[in-house]
Amino acid sequence: MKASLKTALKTVVTTIALAAAIPAAVSAAPVKDNIRIVSAGSGVTEIIYALGAGDKVVAADATSNFPAEVNELPKLGYHKQLSAEGILAMAPTMLVGSADMGPPATLNQLKGAGLTVKALPVDNSVESIETRIDALASLLGKEKEGEQLWQDISESLEQAQTLADSHEKKTRVMFVLAMGGRTPTVAGEGSAANAIMNLAGGYNIAAEDFKGYKALSNEALLLLAPEVIVYPGSVSNPDMTPEKILEQMPILKQTPAGKNGRIVAIDGTLLLGGLGPRTGDLA
Repeated sequence: MKASLKTALKTVVTTIALAAAIPAAVSAAPVKDNIRIVSAGSGVTEIIYALGAGDKVVAADATSNFPAEVNELPKLGYHKQLSAEGILAMAPTMLVGSADMGPPATLNQLKGAGLTVKALPVDNSVESIETRIDALASLLGKEKEGEQLWQDISESLEQAQTLADSHEKKTRVMFVLAMGGRTPTVAGEGSAANAIMNLAGGYNIAAEDFKGYKALSNEALLLLAPEVIVYPGSVSNPDMTPEKILEQMPILKQTPAGKNGRIVAIDGTLLLGGLGPRTGDLA
């Protein structure tokens, strides 16, 4: 993990811990021959590379930016707005992505052209990470690597859970999407952001009110009174600083998080296309 990302992730955990007043304390097997992969979704792409099959990826979607090698590949747009023509131009044998990639017409066109289209489940639970690893490992002939990868991730998740359990008081956390000065959109139950907040030992204050993402009025946001606000920035949006967040959404200045300067960025691409190998580190 790059130092800048590791620093950002540590900041999330430290900020939550401070708000709670609790101190934070194989050799690779050969991949199946003649495979040419287009990968759609950052979490999926990271798993492919972690399995040692990155050399089979010929293109990826715009959200895939880790590991660094993937940035040297052609990028084929957003994973939910893929173009069949762009993908076919790369002469792949398969498209691998999350279940929310699309549009359906593109996927059907690719299947009609003889491509294998593998859509992995997205339920934004830590359990789904193992399911996705197993599916990709089997598809790519990387079963042993898949077992080792899940073991490593499990240890990371256990460490995150241990830290979360050490908090006597769960901090009130809110994940906010900055939408160009428009009404703040907040993450609720069932979202990838919700899973990350729980792993980090926080309490997602919007989880009891709705599922997925929802735009909230200023009044509703103030009533939730978040002690920590997390937003997508860092690698995915380096220009979006906490100061700019407050400039775009001045209502956040009136929250406990805004008043105490507890506004933290995480790499938003880690939340797209399902949770991936770095989930435990992110928490």
